[in-house]
Amino acid sequence: MPERGPRASRAEIVLLVALAAWGLFPIVLLLAHAAQLHAQFTGADGLIGADGVLGVDQLQYLAWARDAAVHGGLASDLFTFAPSGHVYLEPLFAITGWLYRLGLSLPLAYLLWKPVAIVAMFLAALAWARRMFGDRLPARAAAIILCLFLYTPLTALFSWAQLGSSGPFRFQLYLLGNELLAADKLWGYVPSAIGLALVPAALLAVERALDPDRGAAPTRRWGRQRMELPAVMLAAAASLVASWLHPWQGITLILIFGGLALLGRLRNWRPLAIPAIGAALPLVYYYLLSHHDPAWELASHYEVIPRVSALVLLAGFGPLALIAAIGVRRPNGVVIEQALLLWVVACFVTYFINDSFAPHALQGLSFPFAILAIRGWQRLHLPTVLSVLLGTIAIGLVTIPGLAYDARKFVRTADSSVLQFYLPSPDADALHWVDLHAPAGGVLAPTPFAAIVPSQTGRHVWVGHGYWSRDYEVQAKQADRLFGGRMAPGEARAFVASSGARILVEDCKHPKNLTRALGPLLGSVHRFGCARVYVLAPT
Repeated sequence: MPERGPRASRAEIVLLVALAAWGLFPIVLLLAHAAQLHAQFTGADGLIGADGVLGVDQLQYLAWARDAAVHGGLASDLFTFAPSGHVYLEPLFAITGWLYRLGLSLPLAYLLWKPVAIVAMFLAALAWARRMFGDRLPARAAAIILCLFLYTPLTALFSWAQLGSSGPFRFQLYLLGNELLAADKLWGYVPSAIGLALVPAALLAVERALDPDRGAAPTRRWGRQRMELPAVMLAAAASLVASWLHPWQGITLILIFGGLALLGRLRNWRPLAIPAIGAALPLVYYYLLSHHDPAWELASHYEVIPRVSALVLLAGFGPLALIAAIGVRRPNGVVIEQALLLWVVACFVTYFINDSFAPHALQGLSFPFAILAIRGWQRLHLPTVLSVLLGTIAIGLVTIPGLAYDARKFVRTADSSVLQFYLPSPDADALHWVDLHAPAGGVLAPTPFAAIVPSQTGRHVWVGHGYWSRDYEVQAKQADRLFGGRMAPGEARAFVASSGARILVEDCKHPKNLTRALGPLLGSVHRFGCARVYVLAPT
């Protein structure tokens, strides 16, 4: 836990407002554009998604929350007809489902977490910077900026100039910048944002536990060690929730705790063991899910986000590492200084040892980088006026261009009426009817529209998500051929019968009338403007 210090300065309050503006920007933009289109906002606000489908991850979060609402907090995979048990317990989604049952709309229930994430992330950066720089306000404010808004400079350059567009280099570099930018997790990935914020909280609590004499709180003796037991419990709770919300942070924390124990020659292993166990428990849970539930086993074997190339790592981190390396200093047995360096090492170890969505391990790296970069800059011993001037320019170069690029990209995406963000009134009416009046059964719908169906109806879809639907690419092509009118009647009937669906939903972007093609399979057809719902006759 951080030491008591002065209240946040005006500059820091301005940074909180800036972070809130950044985090809420997509929602304000999407709601305004939805009103202009007379469309329904789906609740998705992410700029990156599986297989390039924007917002699909948030639609999965909403589907989990809706399913959890009716199954005691436990969710299953609604993006497949394959067997999937109600085995997934995630605190944010379970509480979101509970709020939904109380009468809130599902998108609103989920979006209530965004201000929580904004405050948590800012307080984490503030506490971290205050611990490292004390009352040195300029350095503290600069550290908070870099913790929250650090963006790899070459990523911004390649993105703005459209360099390297012929190969994967520019996309991988953009992915690297997106993972490093902590504030971007507020765009759709609230669980990741809160999980990241809990890492410095865990480390500061561990420091208090290992060095209780830093504060005036009473200590208790445990074996031969003195420790502040509440700090141990706080570290364990923060580690557990961080790992539960974002498992990559759990692996990173375990590596840091292990490193601290080794540096202390295992003399301090007891106060480190409890938070390490806290971080490990969710990892064991996710391991069991991936080996005993078909849906989780399928998702765990997808490498949707592979490791970036060594050249991308060098280009992305090279310029930052140069100034950060100057800021490295000997820890001299100081726990938080050891944790600072171990955080960097643990992120990269996690990146290379974990095969599942490896770049996620780099989230949070901006926090130790920020401290090392500010220290490195201070070690240049420039004249005060020149240091402030050049430092301000440098901070602007590693934040503003990347932020501006992402903001422009989101504006263009929102203006393009991307399906995952909005539902035209006819499509919304069709799904509302399915939710309230359609007979029991799974839904077959065209992609990417199918991704919206589970969160709007609580029903399983045959295909809908890039790594939660089995054989997504093959199945998506089949569904799109059907709803695109590119199947002969005999083939269409055989395909629909074999799918196991009871209901077909045709959105306004697929205006083909399937009534003749489906023929004797149909029980009824319900039209909602340009959208249709086909209910198959019972077999």
